[in-house]
Amino acid sequence: MKGFKKLTAGLMGVVMALGVCGFTAFAEDYVAEIGDTKYETLAKAIEAAKTDDKKGCTIVLLDDVTENGFKAEDGNKFTIDFNGFTYTIDGTVGSTGTETNGMQLLRGSDITLENGTIKSDKAKILIQKYGTLKIDDMELIGGDNCQYVISNNNGTTTITGDTNITARKGWYAFDVYYWPQNGKGYGAVDVIFDEDMTGTVEGKVQYASDGTDNENWLDMAKLTIESGNFDIEIDDQSEGDNASIEIVNGSFTSDVSDYLASNSAFVKDEDGNYVVADKNEIKDAKFYIADEDDLKEAIANQADGVTWVLKDSFEVSGMIFINTDVTIEGNDETLTFTGSIYGANGGQDSFIEVEDGADVVIKDLTLDGNSFVEGSENVKHGINVFSYEEDDRITSVTVDNVKIVNCGGNAITNNASKVVVESLETSGNLWGGINVDNSAKTTGTRIGEAILIINDAVISEEPSIYIENANNAKGTTVKAEINGGEFNGAVGSAGVNTEIEITGGKFNGVVGTVPGSDINITSGTFATDVEKYLAEGSHIVKIDGEYVVMDDERDSGRHSYSLKEGKTERDDEEEEPVVTPEPEEEEGPFSDVGKDNPNYDAIVEVYEKGWMVGIADGVFAPNGTLTRGMAVTILWNRAGQPEPASVAPFLDVTSDAWYAKAVAWAYENGITSGYGDTYGPDDFLTTEQFTRMNDIANGRTPEVYVGGAPYATRGWVAGMLVME
Repeated sequence: MKGFKKLTAGLMGVVMALGVCGFTAFAEDYVAEIGDTKYETLAKAIEAAKTDDKKGCTIVLLDDVTENGFKAEDGNKFTIDFNGFTYTIDGTVGSTGTETNGMQLLRGSDITLENGTIKSDKAKILIQKYGTLKIDDMELIGGDNCQYVISNNNGTTTITGDTNITARKGWYAFDVYYWPQNGKGYGAVDVIFDEDMTGTVEGKVQYASDGTDNENWLDMAKLTIESGNFDIEIDDQSEGDNASIEIVNGSFTSDVSDYLASNSAFVKDEDGNYVVADKNEIKDAKFYIADEDDLKEAIANQADGVTWVLKDSFEVSGMIFINTDVTIEGNDETLTFTGSIYGANGGQDSFIEVEDGADVVIKDLTLDGNSFVEGSENVKHGINVFSYEEDDRITSVTVDNVKIVNCGGNAITNNASKVVVESLETSGNLWGGINVDNSAKTTGTRIGEAILIINDAVISEEPSIYIENANNAKGTTVKAEINGGEFNGAVGSAGVNTEIEITGGKFNGVVGTVPGSDINITSGTFATDVEKYLAEGSHIVKIDGEYVVMDDERDSGRHSYSLKEGKTERDDEEEEPVVTPEPEEEEGPFSDVGKDNPNYDAIVEVYEKGWMVGIADGVFAPNGTLTRGMAVTILWNRAGQPEPASVAPFLDVTSDAWYAKAVAWAYENGITSGYGDTYGPDDFLTTEQFTRMNDIANGRTPEVYVGGAPYATRGWVAGMLVME
């Protein structure tokens, strides 16, 4: 572009010279012109531009030129249109101490440089300015001896258009430098790379002052970057306390996060550059993450609409906190937790925590909690979702092709929020697959409707889906919709006001709910009889030991089975197969506890004595893990439910909780002491801990426990109680 301009300008210069001089002179006789007047040197044109009659004029270069440089003084005002040509500074002007300046623009001057190239190998400062300077469509090149391409001592500099500034390696492209004199400055320093800047800046940027005479110099120096590409390092000598550096937009090769404008954010492009933009304009941008340092930057600088793209698998040592609408593209990579935050204050101990009404999508990612290494629990839940009372909308998380393994709590916990599972695989998570509640126990947590939608999942843990409603007295609901998947553990509700819709899937564990909640099954395959939960228009049959539920629409054109009648009905004329009913056997109180269970008799006995009840109607969950709230309630029931003298002294045990009196009684009798001012009623209990509590409840001194310390199951506890 500039070569074309140069050729065009040269031809125009020849034509103009021929026209004016009558073929007796050529364009090369002149290097500049002002209007119709031509000058043999740029220096002469500049001197003419300083006169009153030409103030504000434009000097146009007619050819490349090499000169010593120039000085603009107080009151000088002109524009130099380099016309695509190159101005080479071969000397110095305005020397100051050891510094030598190629151009010196003194206070009060108002100069514009446009459309050309300026370079110098000799001047230590290519352009030193105190006045007003505008640079538009320029190439500024600092040579081997140049320390500063532009030194902005005072005044205003605006850099715009296709301007490129190149400093020699390791030196300064520009500096923002307030220079007071006798306690007074020459004027504020204001450097602006404006929104039309499209060029590239290479070199360091210094932000400093000579400022011992003026304590407020930082308030008088400002660097604003609104656009451009910058291969720079900011040398901030203000120690960052009050630096007035504001980056609004642009692309940077180094970290500039400390200098972002209040409404700006950055992403990292695929090459690792920091791309800064207004938060409202950065939507749909991609933040590429190669390691934990990148991830920490993404967390600290998250903005709505940004997609985090993983470039590799790596280890994570701290919680991933998200409170904006981001998408995580895992690219089938794995994040492995290597820190130790389980039990951190305020519940901040999950792998990914989503809060504040954010709408988050997580795709193609494996989360490995890496717990149980040498018996440790590194991290609690895989994904923990919270909504708060002050949120305008509930927090929402969608997972698609996500795998969550080896966490110390649940794979996913939904607290009064919305979780949509498009595709999920879980295993090895200690507390279970997915837990849903209508609230959590932190101040300000929203108490309201919780929503779970599962379209496809393979959940291996026991329980697979555990739904509760801790604030049922407030009339809130928990709604779950299961459309498909495979669930190897129990699926059900332990709290009232719960609605579970099942339209498909394979359920290898118990499916059930307590009175006051509802399960409505349209279709699916089940390991236990779920006839009492059938939706209107659906029917059930036992095939190969499994209970198959079908609705009329799904069963169209297929055999229709009747479990009650033990026969089939066919629409064609083929011979009807005979389904032989299985012989009835004496049923216990729980559908999930058969006579082949080693603790069958013990479970029936503790149930008949009123010491233990099921977790849902007809569901005992013998392999379910015992919580601290369950443990003290069992011991309290066995003791005859004595009335405690006072309420429990724990912040997390409210007076209306079902375990409140049991906790108070256990505390008064030294059976439990809690964790300071909290009890942790939902925490799981080990066999060692329950044995100790049982000994104290029976008036015995606890002995040294030598049986190891796995978590206590409900069936194991029943067996232990009847052995007394």
